[in-house]
Amino acid sequence: MIDPMLAKLADESFFTKDNYIWEVKYDGARCIGQSNGTTRLWSRSQREMTENFPEIQIQTKLPAVLDGEIISVDENGKSIFNRVQHRTTRLRNVQLAAKEFPCIYQIFDIVECNGRDITKVPLLDRKQLLDKIFIPTPTTTLSPFTKDGEALYAVMEQKRWEGVIGKHEQGIYRPGVRDWLKIKVGLTETFYIVGYTQGTGWRKSTFGALVLGRKNLPDDTEPFTYVGEVGTGFDTNMIEYIYSQLKSLPSSSCVFRREPEPATWVMPKLQCIVHFAEYTKDGKLRFPSFKGLV
Repeated sequence: MIDPMLAKLADESFFTKDNYIWEVKYDGARCIGQSNGTTRLWSRSQREMTENFPEIQIQTKLPAVLDGEIISVDENGKSIFNRVQHRTTRLRNVQLAAKEFPCIYQIFDIVECNGRDITKVPLLDRKQLLDKIFIPTPTTTLSPFTKDGEALYAVMEQKRWEGVIGKHEQGIYRPGVRDWLKIKVGLTETFYIVGYTQGTGWRKSTFGALVLGRKNLPDDTEPFTYVGEVGTGFDTNMIEYIYSQLKSLPSSSCVFRREPEPATWVMPKLQCIVHFAEYTKDGKLRFPSFKGLV
């Protein structure tokens, strides 16, 4: 069975890229499904899951191998991974589990049709073929897509869902390769600007990135904790304004116990709002993006 194509983490700057389509990122179990009169299901690790999900019956006008996500949703339509996990790890009382944690197969791609490998066919053409041969059922649906990734992401943020997946509309299907994009609904927090790095290229005369610190409690041994830098999310006017504010601040020694990198250090007077995917294991911001000054 084919290895599913994968996605790599990206940031919101990709919303401006041309020729991308965007889909909801679901929190479920990746699944390759085969429809040929009967249904068979395989996990991302190629473990067969057909018996785990007897309610999922794929119907197509031609034999096909499909790619999608098995999900179980709450009353608000949000996919909940733990519900699916109850099903993937359980082969006893399967019918009871199906009633307790009902699942659906959300299909977003097709990699084989009528015995023909179509992984080299452009994505939008695969989507059109999928739409022609797929027969919807109560437990199998096609995942919708849009060209407006920013608008879809805004909906995901409002609902506090997982995020979005971006795919080049002319892209081929590359089994096992991380070529799609995933932009996760992350966190937004306020941090102190404690320094800045030297800019390069067209930003050589200003700054490259803002060095950020999180304010600690008064009784902590170190007043600030280093959380990384943010160098994206600015327009030209904001870069110039922030730089003028930084230049007006008194210089300072590094506020961290250990200097993380060469930088121009300033008194921590300015605060900024930063959106990021998550904290890394060492406490740094993953995929930070500047949102504004406080």
